[in-house]
Amino acid sequence: MATRRQSIRLTFNTVRRSLEFVDVEYLRTMVNSAAPSQGLLLLSELFPPAIGGSAVLFGEIYSRVEVPVTVLSEGVGMDDYGIRSPRALLRYLRLALKLRSSARRVAMIHCGRALPEGLAAFICRRFGGPRYACWAHGEDIATALTSRELTLLMRMVYRGADVTFANSVNTRGMLRELGIAADRLEIVYPGVDTQRFRPEVDATEIRQRVAPNGETVLLSVGRLQTRKGHDLMIQAVRQLTREPHRSLRYVIVGDGLERSRLEALVDQCGVRQYVTFAGEVASELLPHYYAACDIFVLPNRVEQNDVEGFGIVFLEAAASGKPTVGGRSGGVPEAMADGVTGLLVGGTDVEELASTIARLMGSESLRRSLGEAGRIRAVREFSWESAAQRVSASHERLTNRRTGATTVIDDHRANPASAVRVVEGAAAHERKVP
Repeated sequence: MATRRQSIRLTFNTVRRSLEFVDVEYLRTMVNSAAPSQGLLLLSELFPPAIGGSAVLFGEIYSRVEVPVTVLSEGVGMDDYGIRSPRALLRYLRLALKLRSSARRVAMIHCGRALPEGLAAFICRRFGGPRYACWAHGEDIATALTSRELTLLMRMVYRGADVTFANSVNTRGMLRELGIAADRLEIVYPGVDTQRFRPEVDATEIRQRVAPNGETVLLSVGRLQTRKGHDLMIQAVRQLTREPHRSLRYVIVGDGLERSRLEALVDQCGVRQYVTFAGEVASELLPHYYAACDIFVLPNRVEQNDVEGFGIVFLEAAASGKPTVGGRSGGVPEAMADGVTGLLVGGTDVEELASTIARLMGSESLRRSLGEAGRIRAVREFSWESAAQRVSASHERLTNRRTGATTVIDDHRANPASAVRVVEGAAAHERKVP
């Protein structure tokens, strides 16, 4: 215990000594030299054209919020989220200075994660910068909890935030366990573009390529990470194909560090002829892959504290009218309705997963009913407009200001680029948000 306390004191003493080299009064003068506008600055490494669920979430929500948005994404990423090393601490200080300069005329900073974005905003706030809000996704909390230093920093950031947006009830529970006050937490579910992902999308070309003989197509979409359960799915394919009457193809969309291990597992299981690694696909092609599949499967699990925070891909599959199979962990039970839009599995039992898929393969009526219910639920409950309205309302409440004029709101929704300003380095330019 004594060693831990000494480590914590050392960490904060390092921060304090480093800040002595910064002219704080000058920074406060610069920040307060101009009255803030009603707008906000989104600080996030993950923003389109970056790939992944968080990038999609930020692109979709902040292209729809009812106030002007400036996005700072360049130079935000870090190899080390801690502050013990002088190099890491210096990067945080530089990012805080850059953030201070970019946020001089905004009412509030919205941070994509607690680390590293939230810590930079925390430091900026100590220099007299704007208040900040922070997002929590679940897996980011689980990762930080593996380190005492990162846990300490993460808790400090969330406690300093005016509000934290949790992407699920599960994530909100993780924040409460950190001691974050309930009145500073707000659940904002991700959404889905139900016009882009819909059952009517043409899937002819992909079906002809991956299932030319009418095989049942099983699809997974997502980064190749252990927690996603691709390995369990490959083993389930081996189990399923032992029955000669079952004709299937398993298509994996996405890439990541697990690719080589999964490729080796495919060969080890002897299912190379049944599995297709599509890699990362262009954004415009993704709806066609969903439309081409018969069943969407991603049997996620908790892996060394790594957890699926929500799972936008389940909404995309549901909006495409497809039945889903997901793991009973993290926020996935909220992304899909068990027995209504899809079926949940434990995520660790090959037999359970294979039998669940076999059940769906053997019943076209069940697949159709789950898919139709998923489409209805996606349209009714998971619109990006609803998510953006929750963020806008929270921002307005916290800044005690009115949101943008009606003309700005209307223009913003018609053309997202009209109200989103992206900052890279010292320059700013307009960039269309997908």
